[in-house]
Amino acid sequence: MSTTGMLLVSLCLVLITGGYAFCPGDPPNGFWDEDQWNERCILRCHSGFEPSSCHVIRFHREKWNHNIPICQTEPLVSGKTLVAVGAGTAAVVALPAVLAGAGFTAAGVAAGSLAAWIQAPFTAAGGWFAASQSAGVIGAAATTKAGVGATVATATHAVSSFFSNCEQE
Repeated sequence: MSTTGMLLVSLCLVLITGGYAFCPGDPPNGFWDEDQWNERCILRCHSGFEPSSCHVIRFHREKWNHNIPICQTEPLVSGKTLVAVGAGTAAVVALPAVLAGAGFTAAGVAAGSLAAWIQAPFTAAGGWFAASQSAGVIGAAATTKAGVGATVATATHAVSSFFSNCEQE
C-alpha cells in the first residue's frame, strides 16, 4: 500500500473514532470495553481478578465520574459477603436480647411490654406470637436462628447492592 493510501486509512480512522482513545489505558490483568454508544467504559478483568471499585465509568465535564479502577486479585470472600454474614451473625446473637426487650421472657410475657400490648389480638396456637413466646422461654431453636441469620444476611446483601452508587452494565 502506498504512503498516500496509508494516510487516507489513518485519516478515516481518526474521523470515525474522533481521533482519541475513549477509555483509560488498559490496566494490568484486564482491559477496557469501550461502549461509545452509551458513552461509557466497562472494565473487564481476567480470570482470578476483579475491579477495585466501580467497573463502569463515564467521562463527564472533563473528569471521570468515579475513580479509575484497576484489576486486583479476587479475594476468597467478597467484602459484601462478609458484611452480610456479619449482620446475620449479629442478628442471631442479638435474638435473645431482642425477644427479652420486647417482653418475651423466660417467666412469660412481661406486664406492660410490647408483647403484652399485642398479645390479645395476635394470640393463635402455632402463630408467630406463640413461637416468639416459646423462644423467649426456652430459647430459639437452631432452625429459627438459622432462618433469622439467613434472612438478615440476604436482606443486608440486597440492600447493599441496591444502594451502590456504581452503574450497572
